[in-house]
Amino acid sequence: MPCQFPIADRRKLISSVMSTIYKRGNADVQANLTPMIDVTFLLIVFFVLVSQIVEVEHVDMDLPRPLHAASHTSGEESRTVINIMPGPDGRAAGYRVGAREFPADEIGIAGLQQRVTELYSANPNLRINLRADRNTQYQWVEPVMQAITDAARQSGRADAVARVNLVVVREN
Repeated sequence: MPCQFPIADRRKLISSVMSTIYKRGNADVQANLTPMIDVTFLLIVFFVLVSQIVEVEHVDMDLPRPLHAASHTSGEESRTVINIMPGPDGRAAGYRVGAREFPADEIGIAGLQQRVTELYSANPNLRINLRADRNTQYQWVEPVMQAITDAARQSGRADAVARVNLVVVREN
């Protein structure tokens, strides 16, 4: 069945329909910056949190310097840092594992041992970096090393072995 409208009328009809559909005109292309701002904000939050975690593990100390090249830099795989915080006259002011501090007495050593036992229970391949000031006497270091050994045994994991790295300053 042929169309009943003449060609000129059909063109007017089509142009009037098209003009009602496309009233808005040409579309403007704009970049949506919201996802980029969100990602930037998340990166800022991440780096702020990481920098605070690193500061918690850091205690200012005058670390010993090795005489021979038998020492090496340990990897960052699965490690925990135990700081023996320096006190006056070569004593220890306390012990710190992450953000938790323990007093430099038998109760503090027991608490430290319990915390390290929890860490060994969670990860039997844990490596412990032990940091002590150069002036700290060995009588304050030895109980910590013994607590680490006992914690590995008490962790309930047969494959838990006490792996202790003594942290020193490398001579260049």
